[in-house]
Amino acid sequence: MILVLASIIAVFLAGSTCGIFAMLVIGIHAEEHRVARRRAESSRCGTASRRLLSTQTGDDVPERVPAGR
Repeated sequence: MILVLASIIAVFLAGSTCGIFAMLVIGIHAEEHRVARRRAESSRCGTASRRLLSTQTGDDVPERVPAGR
């Protein structure tokens, strides 16, 4: 009887954990989608944040061509 009760509790806790994780993933995805739609009307702070989060390494930066004067 104790084994049956323990397995029922284990299944309930596993389902709760999976449900919480799914809600978290769906919430993060919805927030990213909402932010992506509002990108055109972003503020100076949002632009700086995006620029910081999408920084490039030295290998990725294209070389600058000097001005031909």
